[in-house]
Amino acid sequence: MQQFKPLTSLRLFLALWVLCRHWFHAYGAEGTLFDIGFTSTWFDHGYLGVDGFFILSGFILAYNYDPAPGKTISWKRFIVARIARIYPVYLVCLFAFALAVIARDLLLHTHNLGTGGYTAPTFLREMLMLGAWRYAGESGWNDVDWSVSAEWFAYVFFPLFLLVAPRLSRARILLAGGMALAALAVVEATSPDHLSLSGGLARLVPEFLLGVLLCRLREAMPRHEGFRAGGMLSLCVCSLGISLGLDVLFVAGSAGLVFCLSYHKDALTRVLSLRSLVFLGEVSYCIYIVQRIPQYMFEFARGKVAAVATLPGIVQAALLLALTVGIAIVLHLAVEKPMRVYINRRIGGKMPLAKTLANT
Repeated sequence: MQQFKPLTSLRLFLALWVLCRHWFHAYGAEGTLFDIGFTSTWFDHGYLGVDGFFILSGFILAYNYDPAPGKTISWKRFIVARIARIYPVYLVCLFAFALAVIARDLLLHTHNLGTGGYTAPTFLREMLMLGAWRYAGESGWNDVDWSVSAEWFAYVFFPLFLLVAPRLSRARILLAGGMALAALAVVEATSPDHLSLSGGLARLVPEFLLGVLLCRLREAMPRHEGFRAGGMLSLCVCSLGISLGLDVLFVAGSAGLVFCLSYHKDALTRVLSLRSLVFLGEVSYCIYIVQRIPQYMFEFARGKVAAVATLPGIVQAALLLALTVGIAIVLHLAVEKPMRVYINRRIGGKMPLAKTLANT
């Protein structure tokens, strides 16, 4: 099974962009987590990293699991493979976060349990990955896991996404892609802050479908080998969307970037195929899902240790980044990889090993 190394590396930059949003965006009176002496609209738009993930996920899963015409997908094996991919680390982080919240409230006597989304029903929904199965809504305990819950929706209904995505006809594929972007434009136009609305399916459904359509478009263009400037042009569209405050334009550029990087001739592929970047791209899911735990640990230490609090903001951010990536690598090696192999072997049945271990 082919691994798209540039797309794997792209996941790393999307995850780090989300971190930039959480660390350097001013949230009302609270200000930024770190004062590095300047702000940037790129930091403020870091939430769009999630939108890039949704498109990328739709493309990769369609490429790896879309059955040939006339055949059907093995839904059971697909679901088992997806559970093996996302659930072990998801569950570890959720329980670790819950234990940290409970310990904080018991030790510091803050008594915040039952408020701010920290309720037993919310925890149960998150544990079942159902928290984001709605148009939009507030997150609960580990707030970043809403996107994983939304992805779980796409996995459960993956055959329907394949069913509605036209095949072979470029015109129909492009028309369907335009309709997906139009639906997303309606979401952006009716949301209070573009696409940075609270977690739910409003962003997932059109963007995941867009990723599936990109795969179908690639299938409909078997002789097309891409062109070297495609990735750079797509990045320019992304930048224009951010500059103009048009998130849908960024999404369109992201779709073009995913499509172009799936070919080997793009100018960016050599850089994004570096082994270190590919490895960190494989760790990117852990970086994303665990980010709140080291962040709150660091905030607690900063409030208790004056030597940490007096460090320049850029140094504090670098220390937290190192801590986050370090914890994520441990999770990847100790939980994500071995549990993926174990679950696929125990439950996945006769599924080919290449497919159970696919980095998707």
